[in-house]
Amino acid sequence: MKAAVFHEFGPPDVLRYEDVPDPVPGPGEVLVAVHAVTVNRVLDCMVREGHPSQARRNVRPPHVLGVDPAGVISALGEGVTGLAVGTRVACQSSYPGVGMLGIACWGGEAEYVKVSAGQAVPIPDTLDFAEAAAVLRHGPMAHYLLDDLAELKAGETVLVMGAAGGLGSTGIQICKAAGAKVICTAGADERVQVGLDFGADHGINYNTHDLTEEVMRLTGGEGVEVVFENISNPVTWPKALASMKMFGRMVTAGSHGGGKVELDCGILYHRNLKIMGGTGSTDKNIEDTMKAAAAGKLRAKIQQVLPLSQAPEAHRIIESGVPMGKIVLDPTLG
Repeated sequence: MKAAVFHEFGPPDVLRYEDVPDPVPGPGEVLVAVHAVTVNRVLDCMVREGHPSQARRNVRPPHVLGVDPAGVISALGEGVTGLAVGTRVACQSSYPGVGMLGIACWGGEAEYVKVSAGQAVPIPDTLDFAEAAAVLRHGPMAHYLLDDLAELKAGETVLVMGAAGGLGSTGIQICKAAGAKVICTAGADERVQVGLDFGADHGINYNTHDLTEEVMRLTGGEGVEVVFENISNPVTWPKALASMKMFGRMVTAGSHGGGKVELDCGILYHRNLKIMGGTGSTDKNIEDTMKAAAAGKLRAKIQQVLPLSQAPEAHRIIESGVPMGKIVLDPTLG
């Protein structure tokens, strides 16, 4: 089969479109013919680069990236029940007993990928492969952060950071479905507009307006009950913290904005705030995600679909910081 392989860490051009052995599903595994896999800024680009922040993941070249493939089951390993050849699926990134797909083992930037049967989630016919990959990547995590950790309630106001990103735009939709009011923020007007298009009630460009002042103006000086944070930008993170009202909750799952931020402990304890991080999800989070997607109530913004052979270009687009939607690779296009 063909795959995008890197034999050394470095810039996008280290990715080579080459032949590798076809994976063979073992007991409890399925083989998926990949039709879509998104390119992730941290889990793909920064890992490929060999960024120091990703050294803990212990990736060793040669390696194939891709944490969230979607496609069609082409073979079943011994003992697999409840799935059939020809079933359309999206794959969860967590491989039980192994680690993260595309990190601890070869991933979906290839024509085929093997995963545990439990990772393969059937997708509705109404969802194409690109959107399925993106929705399953971000939906369960957003549900976990907002439903399980923040315990979001109808009528509350949420500040959503990174409005144009996959996790941010997903969070906006989940908040609105829960009956919350949403203030979204991003660093450019066109990126703020993406959040507004996904249903946010208000939008703030944090590069042209003071984030805290604008949030306080929009909330009548009270602040927000919940901050949905997924960037860890050292400039905007303290502003988001200062935008919270008494007994507010911040949930966070992201560090591509820097990862290290300044914490004002005075605000933290005087306002009785909670800050919670998490990257997991539950079966219910996955079920809620797929139900919403099937009903057309949870969408993903796909900016561009490229052939797998253009993996270096896809990585360059992500690293440019320009995209306002998911960049997807489709191995069926070559």
